[in-house]
Amino acid sequence: MRKDLREIIRLIITFGGLYWFFMHSSMYWPHFVVILVAASLLPNLLIIPKKKKSSKSRTANAKKTSGNSKKTKTPTKAHNLLRSENEILTLPFNELSWREFERLCYLYYKAKGFKPRETSEGADGGVDLIIFSKEHNANVAVQIKHYKGGKPIGVEPIRELNSAKRNHNCSLADFITTSSFTNAALLQADKFKIDTHDKNWVENNILKWRDQEARKRKLA
Repeated sequence: MRKDLREIIRLIITFGGLYWFFMHSSMYWPHFVVILVAASLLPNLLIIPKKKKSSKSRTANAKKTSGNSKKTKTPTKAHNLLRSENEILTLPFNELSWREFERLCYLYYKAKGFKPRETSEGADGGVDLIIFSKEHNANVAVQIKHYKGGKPIGVEPIRELNSAKRNHNCSLADFITTSSFTNAALLQADKFKIDTHDKNWVENNILKWRDQEARKRKLA
């Protein structure tokens, strides 16, 4: 657009200068040269070229775009979900997240009169629930592991629970898993007087209670 405008102005000056030169015979050839130079230079002086966008401005805009993309909310990961009680009681067990399985254990112990309390430690914090055992008249620290892949519990988590129970002033501890325990872990648990509950215990106790509770609430 600006280039076309410069060409138009150049043509106007050129033809206007030639007309003026030939209409005035008294003008000299140097005047003709001046007309040609003016036709070449004046359009560039009259039409100011558009400034190019600086690299700093482009960089700032790129950063702004990048910043906006970072603000996009990331959807909640499936393994960290915590849905309603009714959903936890009715969904297929293998679809429950680790948080939902912990809540299911909480609901189970609550229904059985153990007065459970959830800790704020979250995943792999050592102790997930504190329950009260009437049989032993003492608080029990409960660690819960929901492994969908069937990974067995080894010695290290047992040792961690033994240390963590003291932080909660508990002399007893239970370890619940949807998997199994290695032989070494069972020996370590027996040494620390930690009761172990594997997937068979979960199926015969917690899941059986879940089905009964779902029917009781008329959810099934």
